[in-house]
Amino acid sequence: MLETERLLLRRPRLEDAEAVAGLLGDPEVMRFLGGTTVPPDAVPAVVQGWIDDWETYPAGKFIVERRDDGVVVGRVGLKYYDTQTWERSSAPDAQPELGWAIARAHWGRGYATEAARAVRDWSRHGRLISLITADNVHSQAVARRLGAQPAETVAELEGGGPHVVWVHP
Repeated sequence: MLETERLLLRRPRLEDAEAVAGLLGDPEVMRFLGGTTVPPDAVPAVVQGWIDDWETYPAGKFIVERRDDGVVVGRVGLKYYDTQTWERSSAPDAQPELGWAIARAHWGRGYATEAARAVRDWSRHGRLISLITADNVHSQAVARRLGAQPAETVAELEGGGPHVVWVHP
């Protein structure tokens, strides 16, 4: 569990499915996360995948909730990639990617930056990246606020492509 001034970041639980259904079902949010919305009956399987990732990889996604009222505002965390194929990998040398998704009702409040900074600072990886599409100006702004710099472009990535590799300090 991680805490910031306004947020609590914790491992996901299956009962989070209801709280993240709006995020996963929003076409504007999902446009940058693979382009496909998740139907309500499939949300528990997505959340179960987040839970399982903590068993498969060194880390996974955190649920982000406000400390003052417990409202879930999104998710943030790490995914691991083989940088030769850009497929997910649990190999010891897999590249960790810091990613975030905040429900649209909570955009513009700094939650993505605050939560991502907490995960970045908590992570013990030497190098973190974020994979961001060229048209995702909101996530690019978050990456800039975190001090990340754009580098190379990955032509194809699960959920589409191309993505710019942003390297964190």
